[in-house]
Amino acid sequence: MPSQASINTGSESLDAAPRRGVPRACPVCANGDRVSVFDNRMVPCAGYDFSTPILRCTSCDASFAGLALKPSDLNRYYSTLSKYDTLKARSDISTIDRERTQLATAFLAPFLGSVNSILDVGCSSGVLLHALRELGVTRVCGIDPATDAPATAKALFDVPVIQAQAELYSDYSNFDLVCLMAVLEHLLEPRRLLVEIGKQMRPGSRVLIEVPDAGAFDRPGDIRPIEPFGEFSNEHINFFSINDIRRLGRSAGFEVEHWKTARLAGGGPDLFVLLRRAGAAAELPPPDASSMPSRPNSGESVQIYVARSVLAMEDLERRIATQCRGAVLIYGAGNHTGRLMAQSPSLASSEVLAVFDRNPHLQGATIGGVPILAPDRLRDYPEFPVLISTLNARHEIHAALKAKTSQPLILLYD
Repeated sequence: MPSQASINTGSESLDAAPRRGVPRACPVCANGDRVSVFDNRMVPCAGYDFSTPILRCTSCDASFAGLALKPSDLNRYYSTLSKYDTLKARSDISTIDRERTQLATAFLAPFLGSVNSILDVGCSSGVLLHALRELGVTRVCGIDPATDAPATAKALFDVPVIQAQAELYSDYSNFDLVCLMAVLEHLLEPRRLLVEIGKQMRPGSRVLIEVPDAGAFDRPGDIRPIEPFGEFSNEHINFFSINDIRRLGRSAGFEVEHWKTARLAGGGPDLFVLLRRAGAAAELPPPDASSMPSRPNSGESVQIYVARSVLAMEDLERRIATQCRGAVLIYGAGNHTGRLMAQSPSLASSEVLAVFDRNPHLQGATIGGVPILAPDRLRDYPEFPVLISTLNARHEIHAALKAKTSQPLILLYD
């Protein structure tokens, strides 16, 4: 078995102090009065510590991460460690991203007749732009902070993408529709971005927003297993409901035109909101007829979700205590692993030899002081069990590993 010194070949130093978050106010109303809901502890990954208290604003009832990386650190993280610009083929696009694209295009379809140009902010591989172009949109373009996003989008879908920070982009006025798919939950100042977009866009132009629906984090009526605290992603620092999006939109001169909450087959609830540049205030319209149940505010839902996650984490702990004894390998260097390594006493008492992940930007770095390696390095540890540390992609990863190795594979949710 290789030594840790020989396999930790990345530029990250094991002894370097990780970049940590700084305090922030409510991203919706800027109020500083809040109460703590949960302490989201995670081990540092690739030099970043995303641990943060999850807070509930006492003024507007929005929920958010109380600590977040400074802008310079956030920009460095997204430009150098993003997994979304590493795709080599269309088949690499995740099932969830394909489903989100299908939901977005169906949501937009009734409005596309008046849309000739679309900008997708944080466009990743360009899959949404490709789908919208297939529906007849004349001009599509994307921006993304990830270094390789332009080349990836060109190779996979031949759509034009430039590397840019959304807050610094200055051509929003050239588009009828701006898409913010999985963007606002990541931003330190989401209001600032919407205000900038609102200043530039013409009356009648639109903004599509898609975020995890914090008003349905507790998933009423959904009995499927949940990833404990998984909605508190290391990259997500804002947890928005429809009322939160409405408040943010109004601050930038937009009103809600259409909205719905959709339940992803392989994930949590997603909120789709179409904002329209308007001169006068309007009432919040009812949700689309196909919308799943959701609360208008996030606070109560997040509180219930935390209580449900506590029980789910207790179940995971029992499984880990039974199946992870002695040395173990982990597949997946994401939130799930970062949280388990910080919060599971049983995993802490085991010897985690290495963590494996397909994201080449993470390979050579560490998570919780443990080296992150490429999946093909599993062959260097043939006698050790592999803990598959994910909920949504567990079956896909299990099937792929089973075809390549005879090592014991541990699933935590089956």
